[in-house]
Amino acid sequence: MWRIRLFDNLVQVATWAAGGLLLLTIVAVFSYLFTESKYAFQRQFPFGFRIALQPPHSEYRDEVSMDPTASLLATHREGTDELDDAEDATRLPSHEELMQMQSLVTATAQTDDPNQLRADALFRDCMRAPKRAEQGERFLLVAFALPNYTADTMELAWEPDVSFDPAYCPYQLRLRLVRAPQGVQVDPIEIDLRRQPKGRIALPVWKAHTQEEWLQGYLFELEARPTTSTTWATLQQFLKPDWAPTILYARFGMLPLLLATLLITFLAVGLATPLGLAAAVYLSEQASPRIREWFKPILEILAAIPTVVLGYFGVMLIAPALQQLFGEALQLSSGRGLLATALMMTVFILPTVISLSEDALRAVPNSLREGAEALGLTLAERVRLVLLPAAKSGLMAAGLLAIARVMGETMIVWILSGGTPTMPDFSSPTAALGTLVKPTRGIPDTIAIEMGNVEFESPHYGHLFLLGLTLFVLTLGINLLGFAYRKRAQVQL
Repeated sequence: MWRIRLFDNLVQVATWAAGGLLLLTIVAVFSYLFTESKYAFQRQFPFGFRIALQPPHSEYRDEVSMDPTASLLATHREGTDELDDAEDATRLPSHEELMQMQSLVTATAQTDDPNQLRADALFRDCMRAPKRAEQGERFLLVAFALPNYTADTMELAWEPDVSFDPAYCPYQLRLRLVRAPQGVQVDPIEIDLRRQPKGRIALPVWKAHTQEEWLQGYLFELEARPTTSTTWATLQQFLKPDWAPTILYARFGMLPLLLATLLITFLAVGLATPLGLAAAVYLSEQASPRIREWFKPILEILAAIPTVVLGYFGVMLIAPALQQLFGEALQLSSGRGLLATALMMTVFILPTVISLSEDALRAVPNSLREGAEALGLTLAERVRLVLLPAAKSGLMAAGLLAIARVMGETMIVWILSGGTPTMPDFSSPTAALGTLVKPTRGIPDTIAIEMGNVEFESPHYGHLFLLGLTLFVLTLGINLLGFAYRKRAQVQL
């Protein structure tokens, strides 16, 4: 008797130890992801504009970035607070040399104090290090015409630097006229660069006849004024619809990655659920014991196939088939995309859906089956009116666990998705079809692709952990919901 009690105690201790270890693992994983994601909130926020003084009919009217005389005012990772070789190379030449090169001039300086401007310390561009959202920045810009300019008017044109989007900037961006040349009458100028990121305004011509007169021209100020904290700005931008962490003005919007993951998940589960439920009904209600005995091991073997094998299977068969069907009409370079990934995910979760659904149906008491037969119900009516409602909780648990498996799967998405983060577009049937078959990228494969090449403890590194934390919370919540449904089904039965 004492041996039985000892064995029972050991089993109880082992059960509690396993449960504690599982809980400890979940807490440890959550803590690690949360701790490493702190580097996402240490980011700095770059911005940049190109500004040029142009004649009214300039060939660069619509593309200021192509104007060789345009000035770049920017904060990004290539900028520093001190002069470097790149900035020194853009130092304005002498007055006579400048007249041989151009007739309209914009120039800037390393200082943001108008009283410290010097004619011999003006540069074409000014690049500085980016700052946190709580810290602002201010640039000064001098604009003037040279004596060789013959037109009656001139225009100040501006546009964002290449790849910079003011919507991703947490600052209030203003371009303001600080001082007009003496004797020139001009209305006050203050432009909200977030609302009007690209534009041009006419200015009365003012000419500098000597280098000493350069500083007497138009003086503009480009100001980035803080409006929020770095933490809040990071969270806001994390919900933006653009993921481009490696460009000069990095963007960390996870929305396209999250939506791609959800679309792949719901397409795969939507395809696997009716197929799996039909197979489960057959195994539970119609198949002979011999068929059931053979079919169960086959399901377990299918569930054990490595996902990398399934991914390559999709590349060799599913992607070429989709390329043949839609490639010419939608100008696809490859069949890899959201639909190919979802189809392969369907194969991946089908054994799980069949097995769990069949277990839920077989757990329904035989008394319910016998009562349905006594009432003269057909098999279809028994399944629809009796078995499915009785096994609802177990079937829901199977569906939720299948969703969690798809959301966390990496290798199939990595191989088949195409690796291009794009926002889904369902504005028209053609756009919806394009969204389904064109390349995409989800959260799991983004982490796998970029983690190996990211700078350690950088904001990019932190955002990848923030993605992992988001995915972990989603899958954990779905798994817990699935287990709750399954427990509820067992209690009811």
